[in-house]
Amino acid sequence: MEKGKIAIITARGGSKRIPRKNIRDFCGKPILAYSIEAAIASGVFDEVMVSTEDAEIAGIAKRYGAKIPFLRSVGTADDYATTADVLMEVFAQYKAIGREYQYACCIYPTAPFVTAGKLRHAMECLEEEGTDSVIPVTAFSFPPLRGFLLEDGKARYAFPGFAKRRSQDITPMYHDCGQFYCFRVGRFLACRQLVTAHTRAILVPEMEVQDIDSEQDWRLAELKYQLMREKTDALGMPLGGKQMAGEDKGEENAKIEEKHSKKERAESKNTLKRDSKAGRHCFLRKAGWEDMDQLFLWANDKEVRENSFSTAPISYEEHRKWYGRKMQEEGTQIYILCDGALEVGALRLEFGKDGAGISYSIACGYRGNGYGQELVALAEQEVRQWAEHKGDGKAVIRAQVKPENLASNKIFKNAGYQEHEIGYQKVIWPKP
Repeated sequence: MEKGKIAIITARGGSKRIPRKNIRDFCGKPILAYSIEAAIASGVFDEVMVSTEDAEIAGIAKRYGAKIPFLRSVGTADDYATTADVLMEVFAQYKAIGREYQYACCIYPTAPFVTAGKLRHAMECLEEEGTDSVIPVTAFSFPPLRGFLLEDGKARYAFPGFAKRRSQDITPMYHDCGQFYCFRVGRFLACRQLVTAHTRAILVPEMEVQDIDSEQDWRLAELKYQLMREKTDALGMPLGGKQMAGEDKGEENAKIEEKHSKKERAESKNTLKRDSKAGRHCFLRKAGWEDMDQLFLWANDKEVRENSFSTAPISYEEHRKWYGRKMQEEGTQIYILCDGALEVGALRLEFGKDGAGISYSIACGYRGNGYGQELVALAEQEVRQWAEHKGDGKAVIRAQVKPENLASNKIFKNAGYQEHEIGYQKVIWPKP
């Protein structure tokens, strides 16, 4: 009996909301191909197979390198069969031909954001940490606890106790990305569940998550994929590749090159740009380990480096060591500036005896739209709360700003900061 690792891609032919969804063209090739190519490129699996009852899907799957050792039964290809039903049948069919597997990964066929790096990372967690399964999750873009119930056209809070809570003060909640599940086969066969009390989650940015159940979903997924591809191309590496797995990329990432035309960049910026402050919902969320790669990319942005006191590109290894230290320092807080579902910048506060030093950046594509002013105002709120909790003395925010950084100089001056050494400072507690 063989005891290895298998990737199972579930692709039936009977999609109703988007006909033939699993093999529809997505950014130049059948969407199913992305799941197959990611599984093969990961180098993790002894077998990459597609479970389908459809001859056309089977043919396309084979063309992109997947195996079709048997076809799915009619019973597991209807609208009522669950993922667990399909997987149980697959394992039974393999066992009948004398093959069993210790580890498996179920990958959905409409998941172009699945990458080789994410799959490697998830399988490593599964093997090394002894969990039953590993799933990718992402944070809800708005706290569900602040949600409404609608009754006869009237809105009421579903959880009134949270009605007046600030979004950033509510514990984040997460949902399944709907992309893949890595799991121990023996445990799954025993309980028929992919999510158990011993399931490990890995966090994925919301920009790399999209349910595809309508034409609008499809267009949005293509847009997100193109932006994800642009981001990874700028690092000169495969989509999702080593970033998710946290491997050392050495000097390669220090050589960030501009590979896209001005027109392409302008189109990308205009797609995400908010031309007005109307309708914004800006807040800070604390950064975690899952944000390390995104912050690395932002830190190496050309304009950010030019406005930094140290203009040299940052290597991935340097960033990883620095980020590890900062995440453990009691006096350091790192945040992501969010505008609803958009992640538009980063903030670092270094707390001391009498206040905090501030360092921030706005992501490329969101600059010039007032986010810097909103970020500084939110930073002041955080430091003010710190001072109120501390309960003694005054609180000062200090920022080091290069004279050539015209945008930041303007922001701090407009916010009432006074010039101080190389930069600015402002007393925010007690309130002037």
